[in-house]
Amino acid sequence: MGTEPNSPAASRPGSGRRLVTTDNARGAPVYAPDGNRLGRVEGVMEDEATGEIVYAIVNFSPGKGIGFETDEYPVPWSLLRYNARFGGYELKIASRPTAQTR
Repeated sequence: MGTEPNSPAASRPGSGRRLVTTDNARGAPVYAPDGNRLGRVEGVMEDEATGEIVYAIVNFSPGKGIGFETDEYPVPWSLLRYNARFGGYELKIASRPTAQTR
């Protein structure tokens, strides 16, 4: 399932799972529900025993590849859903209330 043979396996503390990295979805764009691009998937972590994707590493930095530091965070896979309208993954997040909506 695309598991990198030389990648180190990791355990999520307290989960009892052995996780491995995979390049599935690497480079796929990530969007907010309103269609604004947030970043891209840098890799995913899957359960070695079941093949279930547990979370994605999402880079939220627009400067990746042009010399800026990266801004990568693990995002639970359950919060990402492929959206054909965007041509990438939609991050299911609630927007923050603004001064106008309070």
